[in-house]
Amino acid sequence: MNFEPQKIKTGTLYRSVTFDRAAASIDTEARTVEVAFASEFGVRRWFGLEVLDCQPGSIRMDRLNAGGALLDNHDTDKQLGVVESARCDADRIARATVRFSRNADAEAKFLDLQDNILRHVSVGYRIHKYVEETTVAADGTESTICRVTDWEPYEISLVAVPADPTVGVDRAAGADEHDTLVIRAAAGNTLPATPKTPHKEPLMEDTTGLQAEQKRTAGLLALADTYAQFGARDLVADAIRTGKSTETFLAQIMDKITERHSTAQALEIGLAGKELQTYSIMRAVQATLTGDWSRAGLERAASDAVAKRTGYTPEGFFVPVEAFSRAFSVGTAGEAGNLVGTQLLGSEFIDVLRNALVLSKLGIRVLGGLTSNIAIPRKTVATTIASYSEIASITASNPTTAQITMSPKRIGGQVVYSKQALIQANPDVAMMLQDDLAQGVAVQIENLAINGTGASNQPRGLFNFSGVGSVVGGTDGATIAWSHLVNLESACANANAEPDANAGYLINTKARGWCKQTVKGTYLPFIWDAGAQPLNSYRAAVTNNVPSNGSKGASSSILSSVGFSSDWRDLVLALFGGLDIVVDPYTQAGTGQVVITANQFIDVACRQAASFAVMTDAKTA
Repeated sequence: MNFEPQKIKTGTLYRSVTFDRAAASIDTEARTVEVAFASEFGVRRWFGLEVLDCQPGSIRMDRLNAGGALLDNHDTDKQLGVVESARCDADRIARATVRFSRNADAEAKFLDLQDNILRHVSVGYRIHKYVEETTVAADGTESTICRVTDWEPYEISLVAVPADPTVGVDRAAGADEHDTLVIRAAAGNTLPATPKTPHKEPLMEDTTGLQAEQKRTAGLLALADTYAQFGARDLVADAIRTGKSTETFLAQIMDKITERHSTAQALEIGLAGKELQTYSIMRAVQATLTGDWSRAGLERAASDAVAKRTGYTPEGFFVPVEAFSRAFSVGTAGEAGNLVGTQLLGSEFIDVLRNALVLSKLGIRVLGGLTSNIAIPRKTVATTIASYSEIASITASNPTTAQITMSPKRIGGQVVYSKQALIQANPDVAMMLQDDLAQGVAVQIENLAINGTGASNQPRGLFNFSGVGSVVGGTDGATIAWSHLVNLESACANANAEPDANAGYLINTKARGWCKQTVKGTYLPFIWDAGAQPLNSYRAAVTNNVPSNGSKGASSSILSSVGFSSDWRDLVLALFGGLDIVVDPYTQAGTGQVVITANQFIDVACRQAASFAVMTDAKTA
């Protein structure tokens, strides 16, 4: 085993031993007791066996002999006494005489110690130097240990529950994970190139601690493999060294994924300025038809860049997200045949009207460039905390966890253009084609993110997630009132999802029109206020992707939905790969037409259902 000094940092470790009451020297008058706080038993750490060298030249006793602290469970705010003296005896056991304070806490601990109730001692120490050694067992088997030849104890603690309750050595239970599982040393230490002379001392292993540590390390490595594409393998070494739990490491990975893909900009390839303005799907289509990309070098390079970033190979060519998102706000599309003609004003072409795109403005999470299924861990039930009598047994309970899984669901569109249109159309047809495909895909993505059923190859959308809060109008629905909007907010807040700066409403144009004409109450202003936070002092996004044709009771196809979120970041949109454009000149070859197909793979998930509330039976007339 090779220890890597450049990766080891200075820190605190803890070891504990059982206090031998029968052999102890307790002076009740002087309030002193002699304790053994360290020996040369081997301790199994994540990297192997660690042995503290217990010889006078190996232990820096100055801090302890200068009045080191006697603490309660390593808590520096709970000092029980002081170290009177410390030494290392010939039997290679480090001992100290400690004196208890007369404060109430120390008095109680001192009495427990005399009554043989409190029996465990732990030492906090720092490592300054270590060497690699080889031990030889009776059968000739060799193993490597890390012998600490220069270490400094700086406090002794009484602990109620050590990880190892038998006579032996281990870290104290309750010590910080990131402090106790890592061997650390001051900068500049070096290790020998070859093992030292065999050291044949018996070593005692803490098999319980070893099994737990092996399980933790295996779990971390498994997570690193699962999320390798997100750089988890670069993080796992640090997670092992610093004692992170699998839950903490997984949360770190999720943060990294969110940071990497929190906005669409994370998927951009750097297309900007003149290049962005001149990018043309039309040129890429024509190049695909002819096989000649000499006049479409920009489009070919852009597709290759997207493929490299996502790890996917397109069936046709990829459209970069910059060109894809440009269509979200620019509309000049229509039928290509209408653009052929010497006097045609293609630049004045009138686009179809589409539902507004609003989810990105609300701040949903976008995980882009994904190449495999993902799972986001979440805690569903917390540990039960209750009140108990003085001596009652505490009922154990464990938190419950689950995973939110996301996998690709395909959406797509197809348009057919004649080869003549592609040849004769003026330059605006390129923008038209680009906008038509990109806007169509984008509108459908938001539609599914809001209304997806979870069936028939659709992702499950916001209005169909289980566990979201609900506000009910009535048997036949109810006209929107101020109370309904307040109740949507309260549904989230009552579930501990308190609204913050990322909160806001999601409604359609009919609901907005109703709120602009309806007062909150007698002599009160309209429900819809002016400004950037028009509903109940929160933002409001308006799109006709929100349904207005719901039915309930006697109300048929007239009911609108209204949604509210205390934090829109809890709605997650996953984009797998990129927008893939496939050009097919063969299927309609007999009619001189080209079939152009767009594919995008997506999924939608809800991180916290309690962050959302919906009303699906709102009347607007």
